Parts: sequence; structure tokens; C-alpha cells
Amino acid sequence: MSDCVQIRSRGHCDPRFAAIRQAFEENFAHRGEVGASVAIVHRGELVVDLWGGSRDAAGTLQWDADTLVCVQSVTKEVVALALHIAADRGLVDLDAPVARYWPEYASAGKQDTKVKWLLDHRAGVPVAADATPGMAYDWLRMTEALARTQPLWEPGTTPCYHSANYGFLVGAVLWRVTGMMPSAFIREHVAGPLGIEFCIGLRQEEEARVATFLGASEHVSATWVAAGDDNIFGRSWRIFWPDEDYNSSDWRQTEIPSVNGHSNARSLARICAAMAEGGTLGGVRLLSPAAVTRAAEIQWTGTDAIGRYLSMSLGFIMTTPSFPTTGPRAIGMSGAGGATAFGDPDRQLGFAYTMNSMYPGPERSTRSAALVEALQSCCA
Repeated sequence: MSDCVQIRSRGHCDPRFAAIRQAFEENFAHRGEVGASVAIVHRGELVVDLWGGSRDAAGTLQWDADTLVCVQSVTKEVVALALHIAADRGLVDLDAPVARYWPEYASAGKQDTKVKWLLDHRAGVPVAADATPGMAYDWLRMTEALARTQPLWEPGTTPCYHSANYGFLVGAVLWRVTGMMPSAFIREHVAGPLGIEFCIGLRQEEEARVATFLGASEHVSATWVAAGDDNIFGRSWRIFWPDEDYNSSDWRQTEIPSVNGHSNARSLARICAAMAEGGTLGGVRLLSPAAVTRAAEIQWTGTDAIGRYLSMSLGFIMTTPSFPTTGPRAIGMSGAGGATAFGDPDRQLGFAYTMNSMYPGPERSTRSAALVEALQSCCA
């Protein structure tokens, strides 16, 4: 689909948030959007639930209310949420050594690594030992490799976004303390209670509703991967295939808890609204207020070892000029190419945007930026 295509969004939009509908439709007309959804939950009510465009590049498959799409690194934050739920239930101490729950992890100088350093990207193991293409599809190989990996620097010191390994690190602790893989835990303890869809590893009936994920060779992550060993990000992605297909059945059905979660804006907005409301939404409690406060504690702000400027709490992206939200205490999620979600406790809202066409530029997606700016105008 080309620019200047007029798309009439479907769904509903409270008149108070009319600017969101306008920005959403302008994304199709002027910013190269192909298919997308946007949603806002305000004070427990779904006030915006819009979708439009196509599930495929040819424009032959309509984006529907129940369309799912790969949300890339938003997966990390939902896995982090799962570990916070386990901690809130007394199953894991975030200040304890990882080795208390995952004894094999104590090797190669990692014996004092704290669980919270896995959550805030300071574990020092963005690159897995003995990484080979396709290893990401094998949970046991990945977790065993990470257990014997020597850190690139002292754990707890240097921040570095663990793009490829994060879900395996956090997920392995979750697995050890609950006996459940991240996918199963999230289905049972997050998605089920909230009545939403967030899937790591799609079932056959779910895969039939998935939008084609349209990558962009100009995106900064693709540039880093192409650089290979010249940077940490490229080295970390050795665990994926050189020509990784984000639309293969293997990608969609396998458990890769760093990057292959599938969802929609309505579902992510409800997760973020629960965080904004102190852990409870519609009578469903995910976390205690104290656990939400802990999750939102900023651990570091600045430029990490890959060159990304971030403000990171215990598993969540916090507000910065490069990740604008509606308030300084908003707790957020972000995925490669544009997927964006956050919960603002001061405004009691959860916002989410998902799409199938990666924004091609090296900077933040203008499509998500336009929606957040529109939301800011509604909240002014």
C-alpha cells in the first residue's frame, strides 16, 4: 500500500479522544501505515478501540477487530510483568542472586548476579556463549548457554539492552520458581484473568488471525544485525537465522520470549491500565500496589552499551524525550518498528498501538509519535 491512501478506521472512539482517530487515520494517509490498531483504557473503561488497514502488504486481507500481530520487544515487558507477579506472590526475591533459583547460572563469574539485574538489563550477558543461527528456537539450548556465558562486564554495572536474550534470562527464573514456561504463565495469570490475548507461541486458531509482519531493511536494528560482529546487537542476534522470517510458522509457534509475542492494542492497553490503576483492573488483580511501585522504580537513565538512550525501571521503559508519554510516572513498553504501550497512574489510563509495518527510519516511529501527541492534547 502506498502513501495518501485514505483509510476509514473501524471500532469506536469516545468524542473526548477524537484527536486519536484523526491521527490514526492520518498515519495511513501520510505516514505509510499498512495495518494497525490503537486503544485507550481510561479509568477502567475502553474509550478508544480502533483498527484499520490490511493484514498483508497487498491489501487483500482486512485488519479485523481480533487481528493479532507480532509486537516484537513488547514481549520483554510482559515477561517482566510475569516475574513481578511471581515476586508479589512470594515465589522469588528480586534482590536475591539468580543462582538461588537457577543454580547453573552461578558459573563464569555470575554467582552474585541479582534477579533485578536481569529485569533492568544490567546482567552483562547480551551475547550468549557458543551462539549459532537458529538457537533461539530451542529453549533448553538457550538457557543452558546463558547459564555458562561469561559476562561482558561485571553484572550490575553497565546497562545494555539485552535484545535477544532478555526473555530467556527472565523466563528461566520464572520457569524455575513457578514450574511454568513464560507462555503458559502469561496465558493463565495475565491474559486469562484480564480477558485479553497475549500469546508467546501461537495456537493454530490464533495463527489464522495474524497479520503479516512487514520488516524494513532501513530500520536501525536491521542495520545493526547486518553489521554482525561489529557491534553487540549484531553479535547478540547470532541466535537467529541470518534471513529470519517473522512470518514463518516456526517463528509464530515457538517460544522466543524476548521478541515473538503476538497481541493487539486492546489487550496491551488493558495490561497497561492495570499497571496504571495500582495493579488491579475491573476487579482483576495482577499485582499489589506495592509491587507496581517496585516495578516502576527507575534503575538507570542514560545511553547504554549499544547506544540507546533509555530510562529503565525493573523491566519497563520510563518516560524520556525519546519515549514520550502523558506523564513522568508512566510505565511503558516498546517494540521494534513502532509498537508502543504505557500506563499512566496520574491519568489512570492505559494506551497501546500495534502495527504490522515497521517504521523504516533510524529514529522513533512518526506514527506512534503522532498518536502519543494526539493523546497528550486530549489530556491537556
